[in-house]
Amino acid sequence: MQKIRVQLIYKEDLVKEPIICMVCKKFDIVLNIRKATVTKDTGVLVVEIDGEEEEIERVIDFLKEKGIDVQPLEGHIFRE
Repeated sequence: MQKIRVQLIYKEDLVKEPIICMVCKKFDIVLNIRKATVTKDTGVLVVEIDGEEEEIERVIDFLKEKGIDVQPLEGHIFRE
Protein backbone atom coordinates (compact mmCIF):
# COMPACT_ATOMS: atom_id res chain seq x y z
CA MET A 1 0.00 0.00 0.00
CA GLN A 2 1.08 3.53 -0.60
CA LYS A 3 -0.20 7.02 0.02
CA ILE A 4 0.37 9.96 -2.30
CA ARG A 5 -0.55 13.61 -2.07
CA VAL A 6 -1.68 15.42 -5.23
CA GLN A 7 -3.20 18.72 -6.19
CA LEU A 8 -6.37 18.60 -8.28
CA ILE A 9 -7.35 21.61 -10.37
CA TYR A 10 -10.92 21.73 -11.65
CA LYS A 11 -12.00 23.95 -14.51
CA GLU A 12 -15.24 25.93 -14.36
CA ASP A 13 -17.35 23.29 -16.13
CA LEU A 14 -16.30 20.59 -13.61
CA VAL A 15 -16.70 22.46 -10.31
CA LYS A 16 -20.28 21.26 -9.74
CA GLU A 17 -19.61 17.63 -10.74
CA PRO A 18 -19.43 15.05 -7.87
CA ILE A 19 -16.11 13.67 -9.09
CA ILE A 20 -14.62 12.98 -5.65
CA CYS A 21 -17.75 10.99 -4.78
CA MET A 22 -17.42 9.02 -8.03
CA VAL A 23 -13.78 8.20 -7.23
CA CYS A 24 -14.64 6.95 -3.74
CA LYS A 25 -17.43 4.71 -5.06
CA LYS A 26 -15.61 3.40 -8.13
CA PHE A 27 -12.15 2.64 -6.72
CA ASP A 28 -10.80 0.73 -3.71
CA ILE A 29 -8.91 3.66 -2.19
CA VAL A 30 -9.19 6.04 0.73
CA LEU A 31 -9.26 9.69 -0.32
CA ASN A 32 -8.63 12.40 2.25
CA ILE A 33 -9.19 16.07 1.35
CA ARG A 34 -6.40 18.03 3.04
CA LYS A 35 -7.12 21.47 1.58
CA ALA A 36 -9.75 22.90 -0.75
CA THR A 37 -10.42 26.23 -2.39
CA VAL A 38 -13.55 26.20 -4.52
CA THR A 39 -15.22 29.11 -6.27
CA LYS A 40 -17.83 29.23 -9.02
CA ASP A 41 -15.00 29.39 -11.59
CA THR A 42 -12.41 26.92 -10.34
CA GLY A 43 -11.56 24.37 -7.71
CA VAL A 44 -8.18 23.51 -6.24
CA LEU A 45 -7.92 20.55 -3.88
CA VAL A 46 -4.98 18.92 -2.16
CA VAL A 47 -5.84 15.29 -1.47
CA GLU A 48 -4.14 12.19 -0.13
CA ILE A 49 -4.92 8.95 -1.92
CA ASP A 50 -4.20 5.76 0.00
CA GLY A 51 -4.32 2.34 -1.66
CA GLU A 52 -2.55 -0.17 -3.86
CA GLU A 53 -0.23 1.40 -6.44
CA GLU A 54 -2.21 0.08 -9.44
CA GLU A 55 -5.50 1.37 -8.00
CA ILE A 56 -4.01 4.82 -7.36
CA GLU A 57 -2.79 4.92 -10.97
CA ARG A 58 -6.32 4.04 -12.14
CA VAL A 59 -7.72 6.90 -10.03
CA ILE A 60 -5.25 9.38 -11.53
CA ASP A 61 -6.08 8.20 -15.06
CA PHE A 62 -9.81 8.54 -14.31
CA LEU A 63 -9.37 12.09 -13.00
CA LYS A 64 -7.33 13.11 -16.05
CA GLU A 65 -9.94 11.58 -18.39
CA LYS A 66 -12.58 13.72 -16.65
CA GLY A 67 -10.51 16.83 -17.44
CA ILE A 68 -8.96 17.46 -14.05
CA ASP A 69 -5.35 18.63 -13.90
CA VAL A 70 -3.55 16.25 -11.50
CA GLN A 71 -0.25 17.54 -10.12
CA PRO A 72 1.81 15.28 -7.85
CA LEU A 73 3.24 17.11 -4.89
CA GLU A 74 6.92 16.20 -4.66
CA GLY A 75 8.08 14.50 -1.52
CA HIS A 76 4.58 13.24 -0.74
CA ILE A 77 4.71 9.54 -1.62
CA PHE A 78 4.50 7.24 1.37
CA ARG A 79 4.91 3.46 1.21
CA GLU A 80 3.81 1.05 3.93
